[in-house]
Amino acid sequence: MANHLERRRNGGVLTQDHFAGLERQMPAQQRQHQLSLLLDQTRIIPAVRAPQFLSQSVKSPGKIVYFLFGEPEDIGEMSHLVLTAGKVPVVNIDLAAGLARDEAAISFLVHRQVQGIASTHPEPLRAARNFGLFAIKRTFLLDSVALDSALRSLDQFEPDALEVLPAMSAPRILDKLRQRYPDLPVIAGGLIKTLREIEELVQAGITSVSASDYRLWIA
Repeated sequence: MANHLERRRNGGVLTQDHFAGLERQMPAQQRQHQLSLLLDQTRIIPAVRAPQFLSQSVKSPGKIVYFLFGEPEDIGEMSHLVLTAGKVPVVNIDLAAGLARDEAAISFLVHRQVQGIASTHPEPLRAARNFGLFAIKRTFLLDSVALDSALRSLDQFEPDALEVLPAMSAPRILDKLRQRYPDLPVIAGGLIKTLREIEELVQAGITSVSASDYRLWIA
């Protein structure tokens, strides 16, 4: 297992054969740390919405690629493309077609070498953790009530990273979040149009920014 972790520190990825028993071998804090290392190398996460943008996503300088789409029969090939480029494929299961948000769907994705799940729902994230996948909780920060709700939800389930939408609202959660979860990586996503916006978010303390505009991925 030490060799596997070393590959992660050096920007490597896990393959399907390494998933069995990973949750028992890697404590939650250590898995969160591994995702933090990947995010530290990924200022901009390509959030791929259509197959024609996959080739651009693997040319990005970071270590993570989001799938915001995908038919079950295509996800294995998509994951292989991303893994071959030395990057980690993460599926937003709320947006993938033909997949329920349950343990069977997560098992299906594990066998297609998906390495992370993003969702607004705790059930697929818990299942992802049981299989040793990264669990990224997405939350919409629309007002102060939503902010308090997002913080309360973390008391029930602490993910490996928190993604806040829309992106420019993400810094609003940082002060309260750091008081309770000082090491939790924060990703900002949604409504990003310019590199300047990304720079402002990173300077404000956001770990990484997900963007669906392929013109921003190579920065």
